[in-house]
Amino acid sequence: MRIERFVVGPLLTNCYLLEAGGEAAVIDPGDITPELSARLAETKLRYVLLTHGHFDHADAAEAIRQRFGGKLLYHRAEREVFFSFGKAPPEPDGYLEDGQSLPLGTEKLVVRHFPGHSPGSVVFLWEEGRVVFCGDLVFAGSVGRWDLPGGSFTELQESLRRLLSLLSGEWRLYPGHGEPTSVQAEREANPFLRGIP
Repeated sequence: MRIERFVVGPLLTNCYLLEAGGEAAVIDPGDITPELSARLAETKLRYVLLTHGHFDHADAAEAIRQRFGGKLLYHRAEREVFFSFGKAPPEPDGYLEDGQSLPLGTEKLVVRHFPGHSPGSVVFLWEEGRVVFCGDLVFAGSVGRWDLPGGSFTELQESLRRLLSLLSGEWRLYPGHGEPTSVQAEREANPFLRGIP
């Protein structure tokens, strides 16, 4: 799978464009840059995927769907997040469920629900490549904030524990902000992950 990262919007959000077998998915389009737009025009866009509904991850989702196609998908629990920030949620083409498999060309993404940063936060696993697109669940050296509407530090801690129990061996983490990292690096250096068995 080809993975491209575009840093978009005022909060420097990582938006990822994935391509496999002639199909593409875009993850967390909080904004659209000329570079991202040009690349989307070259793809057959199958999905517009949101790890969660905060504006910096979701604001360009509807515009991208209208312009380039693709099914807009997010977790049902994120509807309340859109409303809490004074926005009507975009009408999805479907809701993401924990354990759901999303075919993408010759590959697939697996959806996992990890609340805490927001109630409907999900990650997307590319198991073949040992890659996790983790939104604002975890960053290099830190984790997503839990003090916004619908956030919960208790749920975030439990989600981190479940994430680490799910990922055996070495996995790459592609977060919603900052540089990519790895599970091993975060186990060793991230104060929020140290001590989790």
